[in-house]
Amino acid sequence: MLAKDLIADIIPPVSEKETVRQILERMAELKIAHLPVVVDSEYLGLISDADLGLISDPDSFVETKSFELVKASVFEEQHIYEVINQVSSFSLTLLPVLTATRVYSGSITLPVLVKNFSNLTAAAEPGAILVLSLAPKDYSPTIISRIIEENNAKMISLYMVPDPKNDELSVTIKINTQETSSIMRSFDRYGYSVRSYFLANSQLEDFYRSRYEEFMKYMNV
Repeated sequence: MLAKDLIADIIPPVSEKETVRQILERMAELKIAHLPVVVDSEYLGLISDADLGLISDPDSFVETKSFELVKASVFEEQHIYEVINQVSSFSLTLLPVLTATRVYSGSITLPVLVKNFSNLTAAAEPGAILVLSLAPKDYSPTIISRIIEENNAKMISLYMVPDPKNDELSVTIKINTQETSSIMRSFDRYGYSVRSYFLANSQLEDFYRSRYEEFMKYMNV
């Protein structure tokens, strides 16, 4: 999934002829804290509502002020993981996308990013989620997949992050069934610890929300 596929159509860039008041009103309407500044298709950087709020005269033009613009952006062909890394590193509410020649192409908003992150983890697919804790030396997607398939199920997504509480890995697996008893017993026989599992829709919604937040923090390390 590439940055160009995540661009939102509703984010017009800032013009130097706009007033501080106009820009802040647009940010409030779009529920964002950043907007790209573009002059003649050239992306200059991101302006924040915090910086604009320091201007005493809200009817002054942006071009009359000196701002420390955030130089965050991605190119159209960069992967969604690189998008997440930029958004997390700079604590952004949107991220500009540039062409190979550095022409402004559009912006990616947080709601769009969250939606597509959910697609990466197969959130819309029916099935249960298992979370394993294991030592890095024991991590093998091949073995994990075989254990699941031996119990007449399929693994439809998998991702892992280091567990901040210890030296183990936290491996999250989505499977295509809610029948988890035999799979959990098999993991136990192979020495894999199933830390938690989720079946109900309400549990899954909370799980995806917390995992997205954890993933964002991890990408910021």
